[in-house]
Amino acid sequence: MNSGRSTFQHDLRLPLLIFFLLPVLFLHGEDLPVNNFRIEKVIYESDGNTSSNALEKVLIWDYEHVFKSTYELNAYIQKQKNILVNKKIYKSVLTSYKNIYEDNFLTTVEITVSLVESWTLLPLPIYKYDDNLGMIMGLNMDYKNVGGSLTDFTTIFYYSEVKSEITSDWMNVRAGPYLMDFRFNQLWETVKAADDDGDTNLIYDYIQSTLRVSMKFPITEHLSYYTRPILRWPYNYEFEYNDTGHDDDYFSSSGLIPAYNHMVEWDDVNWIGNLRQGLDASIENQIEYDVNDNKINLWIDGMFKSYIYTPFFNYSSRISSFYYYNDFKRNAGDRLRGILDYKLSGHIGAFWNQSFPINIVTIKKVTALQLVPFVDMGFVISTGENLRSEDIQYTSGLSLILFPVFLPSFSLSFDYGINLRDFSERELRIDSILYF
Repeated sequence: MNSGRSTFQHDLRLPLLIFFLLPVLFLHGEDLPVNNFRIEKVIYESDGNTSSNALEKVLIWDYEHVFKSTYELNAYIQKQKNILVNKKIYKSVLTSYKNIYEDNFLTTVEITVSLVESWTLLPLPIYKYDDNLGMIMGLNMDYKNVGGSLTDFTTIFYYSEVKSEITSDWMNVRAGPYLMDFRFNQLWETVKAADDDGDTNLIYDYIQSTLRVSMKFPITEHLSYYTRPILRWPYNYEFEYNDTGHDDDYFSSSGLIPAYNHMVEWDDVNWIGNLRQGLDASIENQIEYDVNDNKINLWIDGMFKSYIYTPFFNYSSRISSFYYYNDFKRNAGDRLRGILDYKLSGHIGAFWNQSFPINIVTIKKVTALQLVPFVDMGFVISTGENLRSEDIQYTSGLSLILFPVFLPSFSLSFDYGINLRDFSERELRIDSILYF
C-alpha cells in the first residue's frame, strides 16, 4: 500500500511542476531566446524584360530591419508582393525565401521573386457604346512596363458625334523617390445641359488643349500627396442653343487658363484575383484663373471607396461629393448609372454607389466573368437652392465584367442602368474601364 501511494505521489510531481512554472514562463517569455530574421538579398526571376533595377526602385526593400518572427517576415513579403500584383501587368507573382546564414539567433534570408509577364504592348481598336456619346470608335495604344522600366505610355484616340479626344499619358516616371506623370489632351466636345424638367436648354461646341504634370509624394505607407500644375486653353466656341437665361459668355472662356490641382489620398486596396479588398479615401481640389474673365474658379471633390472581399460575399461602395465656386459641374450625372450624364449639372452634389460583384464563370488560364448588381443614389443642386425630395435620384441595374487572364490590366464591362424615378430613362455603356 505504501509503495502504491509513493508511486501515485511521484506521478503528480511533473504536472504540478509545469502548473506552477507556467506563469513564470509567460511573465518572462521575452527573455527566452527567439529567432530573428533579416533580409540579406533579393533575387528576381522574370520571363520578360522587367529590369531588377526598376523592381528595386518600386519595392524598396528594407535590408536593415530585423523581423521578430516568421509571421512578421511573411507579412512583409506579402505586402511587397501586393505592390506588384496591384499593377495588373503580371500573370503571376510568386515569392519564396530560404535561410542563408544563422548566428546568435539572427537568420539572414534570401528572397526570390518570380514573375510571369503578360502582353505589355497592346493596340486595341475602340468600338463601344455609351448612351451619352453614342457609338464610339477609335484606337487605344497601351504600352505597359515600357522597356522593362515599370513606366507606362498610353495614347487614346476616339471619335463620337458629341465628343472626341486624343490623350497621351507617360505615367509612373520615377524621379528619385517620387513618381511623375505627363499628359497632353486635345478635346473636341459638344456640351449639353438640361433644366429641372429634364428638357435640354443648352447646346454648344468647343475645342480645348491641356498640358498637365503630376508628381506623387508618399507621406506614409498608404498616404500620398499629388501635385498637378495644369495649363488649359479652351477656344473656338459655337453655340447652337441657349435657353438658360445666361449669356453665352457665361459658359465660354478663351485664352490660357493656368490651374493648380492637388490631392491627398489614402490607398490601401489590394486585388485578390479579380476582386478587391480595402479602403481608398481622397480629397481633391483645383484652383484656376480665368484670364479672359479675370476671375478665380475652384472645385473640391471628396471620395471614399470601400471594398469588402469574402469567399461568400463581395461588396463595393463609393460615397462622393463635390462643390464648385464661380463655375458649375457639367455632365454631373456621370456618377449615377441609369441617368444620362448631361441631365444633371450644378454647383453641389453628393452620391452613394453600391455594387455586389459575383463571380459566375471562371475558365482557368482563359477568362473570368462577373455579374455585378448595383444601386446608385444622389443629387445635384445649384448654390442657393434648398434640397428637395424630388432632387434625389435613384438608379439600379446590372453590370457584366469580363477579365481575360492573359491581359490582367484589361477588362470589358457592360453596364445597364434604369432611372427608378423615370423608368423610361435608361443608360447603357460598353467600356473597358471599371466604374470605380
